Amino acid sequence: MQTLQTYSDKCKRYGSFLPLQEQLLKQIHHAIIHSEFRVVTFTAPPASGKTHVITLSASYLHDHGIPTCIVTPTNELKLEFKNELREVYCKSAESLPVMNTGAFIRRRQAFEYAFVDEAHNLRSAIELDTNVVKTIHLENEDPAYHDVLSHLKKDKICITAELSTESAHDILHKIKAGEFVRVANQVSRTLSQWRSFCIISNTTCDLKFLAANPEKRTLLPRGRLFLFSATILDTDELSFYCNVPKEDIQTTGETTSDFVPKKNVIYRFTTCQTNHEKKGFAISGLENVKVPTLILINNNATCLEWNEALSSKFRNRVITIRSGLNYTERLKMYERFISQADPILLTSSSAYWEGISIKNLRLLIIPEPPFPQPTLLEIAQGKHTQYSRIARRRLIQGMGRIGRSPQCKGICLLLFRPRGLSGYFKEATKDKIKSLIANLS
Repeated sequence: MQTLQTYSDKCKRYGSFLPLQEQLLKQIHHAIIHSEFRVVTFTAPPASGKTHVITLSASYLHDHGIPTCIVTPTNELKLEFKNELREVYCKSAESLPVMNTGAFIRRRQAFEYAFVDEAHNLRSAIELDTNVVKTIHLENEDPAYHDVLSHLKKDKICITAELSTESAHDILHKIKAGEFVRVANQVSRTLSQWRSFCIISNTTCDLKFLAANPEKRTLLPRGRLFLFSATILDTDELSFYCNVPKEDIQTTGETTSDFVPKKNVIYRFTTCQTNHEKKGFAISGLENVKVPTLILINNNATCLEWNEALSSKFRNRVITIRSGLNYTERLKMYERFISQADPILLTSSSAYWEGISIKNLRLLIIPEPPFPQPTLLEIAQGKHTQYSRIARRRLIQGMGRIGRSPQCKGICLLLFRPRGLSGYFKEATKDKIKSLIANLS
């Protein structure tokens, strides 16, 4: 521990590590020295200082000639680690590699140790990697949407299915126009290399094609894989998405996890009857405050509607990241967001529901319950989908975007009555909520 203190500028500045940081460092040391497991998971709550611990531990190994890297589910999180590296001493001439999941999969055999942060978002990261999962998103006005419906039996809530090769072939050949023609043709030519899934609601259809060869998504380096998460990791998901054998995994840290309200966040809800009313209320609240704001929308079409309404009112403050944007485009827009003083980030992207840390976020608005989209694993297993459980999990992940820095006070606002989480939220009048928002300035 004393050696690591000399590597940490933060420790020198404050005189010691945080208690949770010391605990996590001891767990990492024990795993390196004593554990025989190839994969070790570490559970640590938000704001525990694990970003610094990961950077410090990885830098120490890298500095001692052990090929090591840090892996993040999204490119946005890479920026956080690049900044954290400035707080760590390292005499090595080569900088410690920090990369997203897709880049690591392609380079994993070069490393003895890999430290993966926000590992509870690996599923989303894998699905966003176009080398592993290719997605075709259709709206109900697209003729191909109805072609997909013709191959399936209608369910009251949602249709989810793994498609046969024959059905996938027929559907892909009917996609002859639009932005996804190239993807459809590419998958169609190599259909035997993909597992095909569809998720259909009343208004949208997502066709997802998962690389059938597990080696395409294997996360194991040549040595040890350390996974850090704010919640308990699902070993079934790690096996299915990341090709990590269950018998190779050791779990360290907390053994249970649920939503834990943050002391620096005010949780409120108010009910609005229509989408028009919700947009109007959000606009009236935002008129009285200029702070970094995140609005999480549950589908792409509604996200674009909100963009039109908010952009006409707030001009350059609104940055909209719709679903399906590639890494490069999304990162450019995110960098614009964090560089402004009072931006409004409007998004339907799963990366922002599930896997992004915005340290100075002051206001989070969620207008609708999240769409309970089942995972590819659940569809592949053919289990009866528990929609309420999926929606609750995604809502908790969305709520976790705010309050990441203990010193940054914020408001988490729902524009609907939350089922199963009402014990954490107080109902408030619209005037009271506007007053709370105005006090954020």
